[in-house]
This record gives sequence, structure tokens and C-alpha cells, in this order.
Amino acid sequence: MRLSFEEVKSITFGFVHSFEDANGMHFAKCTDKQVAAFASFWEGLGNNAKATTGIRLDFHTSSKRFAFGVASGRRFELYINGTFREIYKAQDGEGTEFSYDINEAGEENRVTLYFPAHDTPGVLSYVELDDGATVVPHKFDCKIFFIGDSITQGWNSTYDSLSYANRVSDFFNADSVIQGVGGAFFHPSIFDDAIDYDPDFVIFAFGTNDWGIQKSHDELRANAAAFIEAITKKFAGKKIFGLSPIWRGNSGELKPAGYFVDVCKTVKEEIVKHGVTLIDGETLTPHMTDFFSDLYLHPNGLGFGVYAENLCKQLKEYIW
Repeated sequence: MRLSFEEVKSITFGFVHSFEDANGMHFAKCTDKQVAAFASFWEGLGNNAKATTGIRLDFHTSSKRFAFGVASGRRFELYINGTFREIYKAQDGEGTEFSYDINEAGEENRVTLYFPAHDTPGVLSYVELDDGATVVPHKFDCKIFFIGDSITQGWNSTYDSLSYANRVSDFFNADSVIQGVGGAFFHPSIFDDAIDYDPDFVIFAFGTNDWGIQKSHDELRANAAAFIEAITKKFAGKKIFGLSPIWRGNSGELKPAGYFVDVCKTVKEEIVKHGVTLIDGETLTPHMTDFFSDLYLHPNGLGFGVYAENLCKQLKEYIW
């Protein structure tokens, strides 16, 4: 049986906007207003805001076959009962069909399909299960809203589902929206206070791009303060965490916003000043090139694993 758009929507998580058209079923991590705000800085930033980062099907079913069609998107990752089972790759995505035989014991099994976190957004043309099969959305224990740059998007994590944000979400059994946008930086315009998502916890992580983008240290402080004020106003009463930048291997250069250590210091000051719980990014990853795909900025698969483990240790004090 093929599921209707409303049925697919009921088992899809990580989106703030969705619609169906002749091309398929669309799910977005950012609002149209946010995409426009990112694109106003440069086109690539807007494209990264359109990526289907963190969006996933997550449901329990009695079906022994799971099939889906891809109208767009180059890479989908499948988990069965929490175990990574398949990677589905599509050349341009158009007209591609995939299926998986669920040979697990038990009457029902959990199926989780991660959409592509980068490049062309994932768009489904259909989802198909055995006729008469049960379909129950996965039940989560809490909701987490992530907003950040390429590191939050999971840049170079080897597998999209194993980014730090996805790992943290899985650890806490959290329904999450992951607004990781490669190249992003502190600016109030990139947050939409009309966003239709009501999280229990908010985690934001910026600063490493600000070092090269902000035109002065004063501009950095002003934009960080304005962004944090927008977040704290929208999510008043929620537990909010601010992650300062993680280690960089090329931090010795002087830029208009100062040295990297100066940027980190200011970010930490503004986080604390606005009553947000600070998590020091320097404590999250090893200060060693082996844990970074480019040797200085983006964690590799191993680095993201350590990042997530260390972050979960600190979050446990507040979430559990």
C-alpha cells in the first residue's frame, strides 16, 4: 500500500514546513523567511538552508517490506531497529526507487530513513508498505531545536545520520529540528520568530565563521547579542544552551574580528550575559588534527563521535 502525503507527514520529523506538489513530498528544516535571509548574504548559504538536514521518516510497522521513491536527493540512510543497515544513492535522484526486506523477528519493527543533509534536498515521490500493515509514528521523549553552521549541519561527518546533532538526538530519543547551515554566522535576520516548533531544549552553535566574516569585533558582539536576544525572547522559559566554537587548527591569524581566541571569548561572554547555559566548545573535541577531515575545522566521523559523546555528558545534567 502506498501512504498518502498526510500519512507520510505523520511519520516524518525534523521539518518546520512541508507541502506536496507534482514533483513529490517536500519537507524543509528552515522557513521561507530564513532561506531568504541566508540567501541575501550569498546564494550558497541559501542553498545550504534548503538542505534536508536532520529530516527523517521514523515509524514502527508490521510490514516486512519498505519501499520508497526519490524525486530528488542523492543519499538516504536507513536504520532498522536503531541499527544502520543501508545507504541509498541516487544519480540526480529523479525517478529512483528503492526497497528493503525487513527480516527481523517480532511483530513490529522501527524504520528510520534519514534524508540527505547536504546538496540537493531530499524529496519523496512515494512510500510503500505491505497491504494492511500497521504504521505508528515513533514516540520521542523530548524535542530539541538545533541551530548552527556547517558543523551542526554535519559537514564531512562521513555519514549524514552520524553528525553530532543526529547522535545527540538519538541519545536522548529526541524529536529534533536541525537548522545547521554551512557558512552561517551570528545575525538576527537568520532566525524567524514565527517558526512553528515548540522544543523543550534549544542548542545554538556559532562563532567559527564569524571570525572571518564579521567586519570588526564590535560587529561580532552586536550580532551575537541580537541573535541571542531573538532566541531567548522566542523561547522564553525553555532551557537554552549556547556552544562556543570548537578547536580550530589555524587559529593564529589576525582577522578584522580579532584573533580566534578573542572571538571565542566574546561569544562566551554574550552567551552568559544573556542567561544562556554555556557549553565550552573547546571541551568537546580533541585538539588534534586526526579528528578533523580537513585537519583544522570540520570533524570527521571519529571527531563527530567524540563531539557527541562529550556533549551528551554535559547535557545529561539538564535533560535527564
